[in-house]
Amino acid sequence: MDAVNRLEDFLRDKYYTELAKSSMEEQAAVIDFSDLNRSDPLLADQLLEMPEIILKNLNEAAHNILDEKTNVRIKNLPASREIRIRNLRSKHIGKLMQIDTIIRAASEVKPQIYEAIYQCPTCSTNIVMPQETNLLQKPWMCECGYRGDFTLIEKKMYDIRWLVGVEPFELTTGERPGEISILLKEDLTTPRMQKKTDPGNKIKVVGILKELPKRIKGKLSTKMDTYVDAVNVLPSEIEFEELDISEEDERRIKEFAGDPGIYEKLKESIAPGIYGFDEIKEALVFQLFGGVSHKLPDNTRIRGNIHILITGDPGCLVGDERIVLGNGAISKMQDIGKEHLQKIDVSILTGEGGKKRDKASVFHIYKKQPVIEVITESGKSIKGTYNHPLMCISNDNGRLVRKWSRLDEMKIGDKLAVVTGIPCTITKHLETGFTSAARKYGPKFKGKLPEYLDENLAALMGYVLGDGWVDKYEVGFVVAEPEIDILDKLVNISETLFLIKQSIKTRKLKDSITDGRLIKRKIPLVYATINSKDIAYNLNFLRTKRVPELILRSGNKVAASFLKWLYEADGSVFDKGRGNRSINLKSSKIELLRDVQILLLRFAIHSRVVGDNLMIRRGESMLKFAKHIGFVSEKKRTKLAQLAKSAEGFKHFKSQRTEKIVKIIKHPPEDVYDIEVPRSHRFIANGVISHNTGKSVLLKLVSSVVPRGRYVSGSGVSGAGLTATVVKNEAIGGWVLEAGALILCNKGLIAIDEFDKMSLDDQIAMHEATSIETVSIAKASIVATLPAQTAVLAAANPKFGRFDIARSIVEQIDIPETLLSRFDLKFALMDKPDKTVDEKLAEHIIISRRQPERIEPIISTGLLRKYIAYAKQINSLELTDEAAQLLKNFYVDMRNRYSASETSVVSITLRQYEALLRLAEASAKIRLGDKILIEDANRAIRLVKFSLTQLGYDIETGQIDIDKLESGITASRRKKISGIIDIIATLGKETGKEVAIEDVMAEAESQGITNAEDIIEELKRQGTIFEPRAGFVRKL
Repeated sequence: MDAVNRLEDFLRDKYYTELAKSSMEEQAAVIDFSDLNRSDPLLADQLLEMPEIILKNLNEAAHNILDEKTNVRIKNLPASREIRIRNLRSKHIGKLMQIDTIIRAASEVKPQIYEAIYQCPTCSTNIVMPQETNLLQKPWMCECGYRGDFTLIEKKMYDIRWLVGVEPFELTTGERPGEISILLKEDLTTPRMQKKTDPGNKIKVVGILKELPKRIKGKLSTKMDTYVDAVNVLPSEIEFEELDISEEDERRIKEFAGDPGIYEKLKESIAPGIYGFDEIKEALVFQLFGGVSHKLPDNTRIRGNIHILITGDPGCLVGDERIVLGNGAISKMQDIGKEHLQKIDVSILTGEGGKKRDKASVFHIYKKQPVIEVITESGKSIKGTYNHPLMCISNDNGRLVRKWSRLDEMKIGDKLAVVTGIPCTITKHLETGFTSAARKYGPKFKGKLPEYLDENLAALMGYVLGDGWVDKYEVGFVVAEPEIDILDKLVNISETLFLIKQSIKTRKLKDSITDGRLIKRKIPLVYATINSKDIAYNLNFLRTKRVPELILRSGNKVAASFLKWLYEADGSVFDKGRGNRSINLKSSKIELLRDVQILLLRFAIHSRVVGDNLMIRRGESMLKFAKHIGFVSEKKRTKLAQLAKSAEGFKHFKSQRTEKIVKIIKHPPEDVYDIEVPRSHRFIANGVISHNTGKSVLLKLVSSVVPRGRYVSGSGVSGAGLTATVVKNEAIGGWVLEAGALILCNKGLIAIDEFDKMSLDDQIAMHEATSIETVSIAKASIVATLPAQTAVLAAANPKFGRFDIARSIVEQIDIPETLLSRFDLKFALMDKPDKTVDEKLAEHIIISRRQPERIEPIISTGLLRKYIAYAKQINSLELTDEAAQLLKNFYVDMRNRYSASETSVVSITLRQYEALLRLAEASAKIRLGDKILIEDANRAIRLVKFSLTQLGYDIETGQIDIDKLESGITASRRKKISGIIDIIATLGKETGKEVAIEDVMAEAESQGITNAEDIIEELKRQGTIFEPRAGFVRKL
């Protein structure tokens, strides 16, 4: 019996009713694979291995039974055929399999020809041509022998739709998610199925992996793209219960839920490496568990997701700051990464003593941030954002106190922690990367370009940087007559390196007159020149007058050779008695001196920038210089030997681990950079102990805990952005609806860094997403409403460089107030000096270094994810009368507390009341409770009060003012503005509309209105009033 007959028997026996029903409803019949496997195992195996043939037989068998065309679809494949997208390989092509995916993009539904009928113009024979590719296939010859053009007389079509699917996030934590194109045909494109396969939906796809030929410049390539030809699509409601929770997991979760201290344990499990911010951590725990979504009788949905906004300054440094890597190499901050939020794996020295190292994991870039610079007594400089923390050292009754302080909190005289040396483990010579210069004309380079940076090349670089030059066609240096003994050494080094003879000339400069004084030139100078465009091209970086990056990344032998010859060129030795001894390096380029200063720390040599000199004045540092670096010329070596002998008498080996701040400078905005060091949160910058901030770290940690979480940047999101867009896709054909991160995180959490840098389109769409949790789009020919039931954790940076608690959040962040009001809680990460807190922070850092196991999360990340998933299944909670009354009383009391005051302050609105309910629900879900109790209400009230007090406190009235929080204007200030407008209107009637500003200010003072001048300027900016001539205003 052939396959069709066997399948026909199977369908009659097992699925006759389903076939009849599907025919009546004009739907496909769905066959359970396990039924076929029990009935005919051989056919079941063939279906998996040769699906196109067996599916064609299935459809033929169904047609024989019903006498009409019916599609048969398959479900419930064996576990062995459930394959992750990222694991699909060429061996799977042509096989039947099942994948789980979230739809990222979807095309329009379009017709496609699957069969074309042509007619021969000679004999009128009809020729049926199945269409199996994207290009229309035509017959090439008729049975009668005719070859030529055939007439298309009929075509059969079905609808198709292309999808782009990505792996569900719960499968891809820490991995790059796989991506695959999916082709839907016929009944899989109906309006009902279209809604279920829009972007953001999760589906199971049973299909055949097929290859798609790629064309390169019109020709077929040997490389193929792959896609899944869908046999069946099964919508999967996105739920957290997909996580595998064992009986042991469930027992432990219930045990934790019944622990009265569970809230503290959860809080300490969120970010154990970050000390403090207890209220914010608690709010983040509540956000992870979420409230309960409610559907009202009129089908209105009240969201259960909790949205939180965190503001705080980006603690970053300018790109030129020198960071010490784990092997002792020195790198500019801007060179550690290339893109914002780029994942890196860079070892860095932490400056905790010895050779302690840590790993930097993420690179950050923030554009145009206000910066401030502090300069220490030795000339070290740190230039960064206002809140960038450095380690400060103070003396408290003989006890050293260490604390992190922001740059804008520092004062002249404060002491910074510095390193006294930089251990280096580099021994291998680095590749130079030198290449011949591009040329169209002229002779080819006949010399040699060094492949590696060794001590000789470093020596030449050092001397040319100090007493030489590089231009387009030559490299040269100058040697003075008193040090003429070094000339042969330099020439020999140069000719050995490049195999090119040098031009040597001696000349005596002419006398000159400077400031009316005759300057006599007595010393002849020897000029050595290497005439080579190629050598000049490769040494061109010396023109910047900075220590080359190759030197900073080389080992100590190479660095010592470079310094020896640099000091030979521009260095000097003074030994004129006590207080007048030093080894100097002279340069008008202060950044060159600072480059050398940090390079000297490789040899534990302390130096100080004084004017245009870098001075080594301590006895032990002079001895180390003589031992590790030294000079080349006989004259300078002799002087150094004498100085070293003197230094033996005043050396002391007590290292200076702190330096006073002597200068603070504010600078215009610059691009700034940061690296995340998740474990120790510290690194060395310019020899100073520096800290990386915790705002981004908090966001990343929270997004990694929730099963469907994602961390993105408002400025770095590309393509569909955060919400959704419609793009032209030639590969798929036509317009494609592409989902953004917010939709892909549906029923999960999205952490958005740099929320204030979002595009305008995303800001507009976020209004809908954060309130009714959908994203609507109508572009090109696509109209869709996508699900976005996503909790939003956002972080934003103040536009003035630091967050000022006295000013409103609206003034300081580029986010519309209507969008700000969608957040249930708003917090500011502020580092206020507090002796007790600072001591605990220092203790926390010490413990994390000595006993890292003590800062491990109490509840592991894996179990916490399961705990959250388990609690998310609670979708109904009873609000007890006691809890309801407490929440109501708090709301009414806050509303009426200041109602009798002159300013009519509004301290809370209905939105905060809804936030209270959501937070109380989250508190109950943490306990796995079925009721909201008084204790849940109290926790919600405490968090809302903390948020309101932190950002809604009006310093002028001493009251919580919701207007300040959400509109940026306090009730007291609004009253003053109204008063000024009334004064201008009243005086305008008397003077003929134009009013002198002096009169307005005098009247304002008599009415007790302060800051009148500021308010007038604000009204002018808003266009409420204007200045027709200097000193006068009038209303528009």
